[in-house]
Amino acid sequence: MELTGKAKKDFEKWYRNYIGNHKGRNLLIDGTYNSFFKKLPQSMQYGIFVDFFDSVGMMIELQVHVDPTMQGGCFKKFKAVILFKGRFVNVPNGYGKRYNARTEAIKKANELYNER
Repeated sequence: MELTGKAKKDFEKWYRNYIGNHKGRNLLIDGTYNSFFKKLPQSMQYGIFVDFFDSVGMMIELQVHVDPTMQGGCFKKFKAVILFKGRFVNVPNGYGKRYNARTEAIKKANELYNER
């Protein structure tokens, strides 16, 4: 998961403040988010990205769609939805793995942020 353009620049500024305001976490950074942030597992990066996008009015939600009629058990499909400027934006497709849905959600949020 990577941010680009204005989203990346604004995230890096936000992240420095975020770390500074969470003193109990003792997270060290060297002026860019790459030093610590990039070493986090993808699920943790996703959570921090969600906090960033929340702070600018973009709400990201992962939904699980289950089809119990599938032979051999339930089929789960993970979908992402973003609430942005008062409307829901569906992230295209559904994914069999949660990490794929997370990645696509951040890509779409990055795109929306840079286009605003």
